[in-house]
Amino acid sequence: MLLSEPPEALLKRYLQGDRDACRELLKDPKYYQLCQIIARKKFLGKSHNCEDAAQAAFEKVLIEALNGRFNQGDLEKFNHWCSRVASNFIIDLLRKIKTESEFFKNQSPEIINHVPDIREDLETTDTNAQIQTAIISVDQQNPKKQYLQIWQGLKFENKQKQIAQDLGLKQSEVSKRYRELVVLVGKELDLLNVKQVEEELKNIRQGRKPKRSQEDWDN
Repeated sequence: MLLSEPPEALLKRYLQGDRDACRELLKDPKYYQLCQIIARKKFLGKSHNCEDAAQAAFEKVLIEALNGRFNQGDLEKFNHWCSRVASNFIIDLLRKIKTESEFFKNQSPEIINHVPDIREDLETTDTNAQIQTAIISVDQQNPKKQYLQIWQGLKFENKQKQIAQDLGLKQSEVSKRYRELVVLVGKELDLLNVKQVEEELKNIRQGRKPKRSQEDWDN
């Protein structure tokens, strides 16, 4: 994939605070391929889906970069930083999978067989790769909405109040944007048609309450 500018120029703009340049730079396939290589190496001989792990690691790199975690250095140092972020994330993921495996051994079939709806899917730490791809796509189409940061905060079980403070938004705006994200992800996954999406977004922007309570997260 051809980038809009040379990587060095995009990195320079990113270090000057241009988050759009960061998104453009990370569109270079080599960064996702880097995550795939690390995932295959770390998950060698394990049953977990390496592609899911690679997708999640790439998402982590994107989030950290958008949050300004890399703040100085040339392209070589940036590439090394991306590799380190992805590697650390996958190591943590391996630990988490091991812990969850032990946990689920002791759960009843009713819990194990529970199938969540799309909003609950978005709220789980191990969201599948298809949904992760949809979230990143929605975020890239709406860069000023900060959908990816809101979702990441939710995955780490932060309350809307904390997420709002981190992003400099009102709590009500975080709630609204999260509801928008759910709808737009549904569209990306072809679970909602155009008419349904328009109706849902209209309801959200007119301040109508969601059909399903979000009190546990809102408070």
